[in-house]
Amino acid sequence: MNRKTKKKITEKKYSFFFIIALIALLFYFVVNYISIGMNNRAKEKEIAQLKAKNEAQLEENEALQKVIDGGDQKEYIERVAREKLGLVKPGEKVYYNVTPSN
Repeated sequence: MNRKTKKKITEKKYSFFFIIALIALLFYFVVNYISIGMNNRAKEKEIAQLKAKNEAQLEENEALQKVIDGGDQKEYIERVAREKLGLVKPGEKVYYNVTPSN
């Protein structure tokens, strides 16, 4: 073999390895980009849930602040007793809707 053909063969080998390296690098970046996108969507969902939880907590804080400021404490106690403790007034009948909703 002469020098020119050897040089062409080694150049072809280098170009083949270079192309393989570029494909591997491109594959790495694509997988990494997809992974980052999935993480972003998960974090956005988590942020939305935390914002909703925060809003609910702010509403509860507002209601409690009204009680502290001298609001209708009796009404608050009655609401807590009904909602959280399941209590009813003497002689009161409680009906529950058990029909399935569509």
